[in-house]
Amino acid sequence: MKSFKVSRFWFTYFVIRLCYLFFTFFIYAKLTILGDTERFLNSGLTFSLKSLYSSTAFMDTIGGGVGYVLGGYNIISNLPFMLISFFVIKWAIDSLSFRRKINEVFLLFVLSLPNFCIWTSVCSKEIFGLLFSAVLGVLLIHFLSGNYKITKKDLFASYLCLLFKPQYYPFIVQALLLIYFLNKPNKSKIYRTRVGGIFLITNLFVLYLIKDIVNEYADIISMHFMSFDGASNRNEDIWLCNNDFFRKAPIGMFIAFFGPTLNEMLTKFTHFLAGIESLVIIGIFFWMSKNIFFRFLATWRINLLISFPYFIVITGICFLHYPFGIFNSGSAIRYRTNFIFLFILLFLYLYSYYGKNRIANK
Repeated sequence: MKSFKVSRFWFTYFVIRLCYLFFTFFIYAKLTILGDTERFLNSGLTFSLKSLYSSTAFMDTIGGGVGYVLGGYNIISNLPFMLISFFVIKWAIDSLSFRRKINEVFLLFVLSLPNFCIWTSVCSKEIFGLLFSAVLGVLLIHFLSGNYKITKKDLFASYLCLLFKPQYYPFIVQALLLIYFLNKPNKSKIYRTRVGGIFLITNLFVLYLIKDIVNEYADIISMHFMSFDGASNRNEDIWLCNNDFFRKAPIGMFIAFFGPTLNEMLTKFTHFLAGIESLVIIGIFFWMSKNIFFRFLATWRINLLISFPYFIVITGICFLHYPFGIFNSGSAIRYRTNFIFLFILLFLYLYSYYGKNRIANK
């Protein structure tokens, strides 16, 4: 009879996630509102065709079914969602063999970021944001490694992405196509630069063509968040003139990703913690990408296979996150959970790729 061996790393992480579940349900829920968690779990047995194309109806169906079986809104009914997030993260990290390439203490730290764990430990849309981020992140890294096989789980993740965050999907698909074209053997740097440049210029051209629609959409989002229902904690509309949305995008993207401002951090304890976490995340990302910068400074060469797709995915998603996070720091931090694991996987790959001296002059 085979003995069953439990990984100390994953056992430790499971305990951490379990602690986050208890903390979220018994403490954090008293400090802030857990989105629609309670409503999802108390919605009862319900299903309609709308569940196939509406993320809210989908969550009502899934959450309501789990809540019906496990007694509505309670810590037990949230447990299955914590388990989903745990096993999704475990699958992604093990699929990419990161535990063999990266220090386990550092890896454990990166995977245990507070707001990331809080919002993916209860019944929330962010659980499924994590799911599609994990699967599509692994797919991107497989493409970078020359493995272009697309499986059923990749198609399911694509469906979830289109259901919950359809605006992210075009940039992920672009990155996959770009990797495929750039990764062809015997292609010169000039070819790769031209292909990457074509993708970037096309994005800018499309953005120029739809700028009036984007400005209109920005006004709608602004009115929503500035209204009482939008629950904005920033009462200043930053898009006062035409095309302000574009002019203020660089700083706006940073603020939306970071979350709370310094003043907000000093006035509310939860904002202070969120701000510290954002500083840590940015510091971690810089640390994990330091080797590519050092190599560039030493050789004046850049890895185009990594640089172009990373730029498109990260900049594109942050640009689309910007209007949803600029007016409310709580929304900024929560919605960031939908894509932060995708970013974590990409930076972990970058860190492991250069850390093992597997550098190709591409």
